[in-house]
Amino acid sequence: MPLWIIYHPPETFTSPTTKQALAAEITSIYTAASLPAFYVNVLFIPIPPSSFFIGGSNPPGQDSSKPWIRITIQNIARKIPNPVVRDRFLARVDQALKPYIQDAGYDWEYSVEETSRELWKIDGFVPPMPGSEAEREWVARNSPGEFERGRGGLL
Repeated sequence: MPLWIIYHPPETFTSPTTKQALAAEITSIYTAASLPAFYVNVLFIPIPPSSFFIGGSNPPGQDSSKPWIRITIQNIARKIPNPVVRDRFLARVDQALKPYIQDAGYDWEYSVEETSRELWKIDGFVPPMPGSEAEREWVARNSPGEFERGRGGLL
């Protein structure tokens, strides 16, 4: 699963429509790579200004008059296999965030972690391997379900 945690001041991302649009844009990054849409989790976490410090200073941000947005991204379902794919992924992340963060004039930062797929389950199921018959079924129904280990590419 990709898990995006967007930490932001309470005065930003106040519209459910804006949050939905950004979450859909983020989801499209992964569905374009054939991941099931339900793998993608996006959490908007408002942080009060009194609880946000950068470099030991409050208010946060390079220019304290601008809201500061911090995003952590955890990729579990897939690993970035090489620099070409990495650069393409980061460019796609930048493209997704641009209208909602950069164009809004916010200061921002994000980081990407790749965590162990072996320590991941959804609804008690070990997810099928990328490109397997079972994963294609999960994509088609957009939900997890039981599958034979061989159809999921699992030994």
